[in-house]
Amino acid sequence: MKLKILLIFVFLNINTNLISQEKAKPMTNTEIMRNVSKIDIEGKEYENVKITFKSISPDYYFSDIEKVKVSIVDMEGKEIWKKTLKNVYLYVFSDGQIQVGKPNFSKILIKRNESGTYNGIIREKEGVY
Repeated sequence: MKLKILLIFVFLNINTNLISQEKAKPMTNTEIMRNVSKIDIEGKEYENVKITFKSISPDYYFSDIEKVKVSIVDMEGKEIWKKTLKNVYLYVFSDGQIQVGKPNFSKILIKRNESGTYNGIIREKEGVY
């Protein structure tokens, strides 16, 4: 009897965890700006920057691939990093987290830390894990 109750409990717990995972669809033709307190770009750290993401969907006339333009400027307006990433998608989650990449491979991750500000990491070649 105890084994049956335990199995039912485990089964319901697994189903609840599977259902509660958040899924997001890629955003198209969207521009998002975030003030980030600390960002790590390929191993080099910057503080108090403004990052802008612009998702560009293909027009199928000149181009047929998805693009995301990323621009990072400091508070004085000096451009730190600017790049157009091709064949990637922009994902925005309900908790404010932003991911740029493919469904199982993120190149850019911006997430909220414990104090409520945003931290970011950019790893263009090896990805963010």
